[in-house]
Order: sequence, then C-alpha cells, then structure tokens
Amino acid sequence: MRKKNLLKLGLALILPFFILSCEEEVDPPEPDFSATVIDSDSEVTISFTDKSSNKPDAWYWTFEGGNPSTSTEENPSVTYSSSGIYNVTLSVINDGGENEIIKYDYINIVKFNNPLFTDIDVTVGDITQTVSPDSYTMFGQIENSSVSYYAETSGRTTSNTLIGILISWDYTVDLNSYSTYNLILTSSYVFIYIANNSSYILSPFYVNYGNSTYQTTDNIEIPNNGVEYSTGYYRAFSGMEIRAYYKYYPTQYTYWINPTNLTIPWTNNQYVELSYSKSINENSNKAIETNYSETGTLYPTVLNLNNKSCLDKNAKDMPQSNR
Repeated sequence: MRKKNLLKLGLALILPFFILSCEEEVDPPEPDFSATVIDSDSEVTISFTDKSSNKPDAWYWTFEGGNPSTSTEENPSVTYSSSGIYNVTLSVINDGGENEIIKYDYINIVKFNNPLFTDIDVTVGDITQTVSPDSYTMFGQIENSSVSYYAETSGRTTSNTLIGILISWDYTVDLNSYSTYNLILTSSYVFIYIANNSSYILSPFYVNYGNSTYQTTDNIEIPNNGVEYSTGYYRAFSGMEIRAYYKYYPTQYTYWINPTNLTIPWTNNQYVELSYSKSINENSNKAIETNYSETGTLYPTVLNLNNKSCLDKNAKDMPQSNR
C-alpha cells in the first residue's frame, strides 16, 4: 500500500510538468500595417489596418501629427489637419511577447492655398477638389512624398461659361521641401472687376483689343445697375486696351487704356476695378432695356479685395504654368 501511495504522489508531481511541456509555445507577433485615405478636403482622414502575424491581442498605435495621436484599436481612423510628413508606430502584443514597427515618413499631407479671386480645381491622382477663393484644400498620400498635381481656374458666368482665359498649374513637388503651396498668378495676369453706372448695357467685352495674339472677346452683358461684377483673368500688358461696346449701339463703345485710365498694380495676384458712367436721353427706352444673354449672367463681387488672408508666407509660391 505504501508503494502505491508513493507512486500516486510521484505521478501527481510529474504530470503537470509533462502537460506543460506538451503545450505549443506562442511566437511573439510580427507587426505590420497598411493605410488608406478615405476622405480629404480641409482635413484628411486615413484608415489604418493591422496586418500583423501571429495573432496579436493588443495594439498600441502612435500617430505623429494625427488626431487621435494614439489608439488601442485594432484598425483605427485618424484625421490630419496640418500639412507635413509624419511617422506611424505600431506595437503589438500576445502571450509570446511584444514587437514594434515604425514607418518613417509614412503619411504625407499636402495643402494648397487659393489666394485668387476665383475657384481653383486641384487634382491629385483621381481626386479633384474645388478650392474657393481665400480658402484651401488638402490631399493625403501614403508613403510617397512626391506629389504630382494639376490645377486650373478661370472666370465663369452663372451658367459656367468661361470668361477670359483658362489659367493652369501642372507640377510635381517634393513634400520634404515644402508641404504647403500658394497657387499664385504673376503680374503677367490681371483679374478684372467692372461696375456699369451708365444708361447702356455693355456687350461684348474686349480685353487687349488690337493685340493679334492675346485679344479676348467675351460675349457677356454688363448690366447698367451699378453693381460691381466679376469677369475673368487676362494677360496684362503695358499699354493694354479694354473695350466695352454698347449692346444696342454696336458702333459705340467705352474704353480703358493703360496707363491713361487703367492702372495696373504690377504685383502677384493682382486685379483692377473698372467703372463707367454716362447718361442718355430718357426717351431712349431701348438703350436702357436689360436683356441677359443665354451664356449666363455675371457674379457680383463678394470678396473683401483688400483682405486676402489665405496667402501663407511660410508656404511655397507656385506660379501658373502657362506663361
């Protein structure tokens, strides 16, 4: 009986070690992850997906420049509200241990400012954002600090007919140098505002009249209501002439010539304001009749022209591509 009791005691002591020795050892996780841009405009939202091996059961993320800056979710979403290049760190844990991965310069956020007087359409990849005057947009890229973009702007009527000329930007930029860009126009271009206080409707509208290369003809109507309207962008020249014909008197016109009665600032992102006042006999009803063309009406001026706050002094100025 004594021998049997000793045998039972020995088995009781040995069996747990035998069972433990047969349990499979757990390898620590090998961390990895991917990311996808899911939304961008004034901020960029990025979704992160854990791709770690060996079944981690705990995650700890650190997002440089992101909101939130840390997360314990398996697949978090993070918002970036400032341009720049940012690192992402992931630590993963299981019963076998813990490992960490840091992906340097993984998140790349680029910002485009619009200090002009018209909307700018900015395209990066297959995404196009429309940037209002004195506003900005941002795009996100994963693990790529080289950004190719195309942007364009012009004056438009309410029916989206182009006024003046189309301006474009077509560049590839390195975010290691700058991550924020001002889309500017040099003094080679000028935007025109006009207010018609006369008794005549003005149409058509010629800019750089007589210049065989740069003359433009806009079949727009400038109402005689005293409201200042936006037109479009045009090439700026010393001595340039602008003509606006009377709609119902096609041989008569008013004009502005630099520098006589047309002053050009000769600065980046410049504009001029034109005005015209002339009365006619009140019995000439046809001359004061308002009749808008099918190309759409003009937009009244809505900007504070003397307060362009979106021009970032720390950003890189990017002039137009077309010279």
